[in-house]
Amino acid sequence: MTTASPSAPARLPGDASRRRARNALLLFVVALPLSIWLFGSAEVLWTGIMPLEGATFMGAATAFGAALALAPLLCLIGFLVALWCGVESVYQARDKRTPALDKFIVGLGFLIWFLPAVATLATIVDALLKGRVHFPSPSRDYFLATDPIPYWQGIGFLILATGLFAFLAWRYWRPKLQRKG
Repeated sequence: MTTASPSAPARLPGDASRRRARNALLLFVVALPLSIWLFGSAEVLWTGIMPLEGATFMGAATAFGAALALAPLLCLIGFLVALWCGVESVYQARDKRTPALDKFIVGLGFLIWFLPAVATLATIVDALLKGRVHFPSPSRDYFLATDPIPYWQGIGFLILATGLFAFLAWRYWRPKLQRKG
């Protein structure tokens, strides 16, 4: 068991968060091109797997399916963890200040956290302009001219969803912005 020497500087929480963010960003940077390559060459790879038989086919198909499932998942996890830890590091004590990078991280964090609210707000505006609310699953279209009650219920549902998404983002950011001042 090794112990830190008393003369070694204590690691600050912001530095640890920034290091986690850097490692997660590295995962994102590696997984993104891998995902793009896997899905771009899926047909070629699958034609190489199809002629196999028995346990070899089962193993290759399972590995291929696992790679297709895990690569985008790792990409998404890497991005979200990098962003989360990056935002947390901005609001924690660190050895070195990086104001330009901090502003970029906070701006990107704002964008990502409020994006669901903005997207549902855009859907509301689109529905009001077109007079049609569309729900993709199960596929339903409600027109103001022919189905006014379901149309306005759909608009109400979207308003509730927008409010929920905005509230959750606001709850995350409010204490951070009050601390930073």
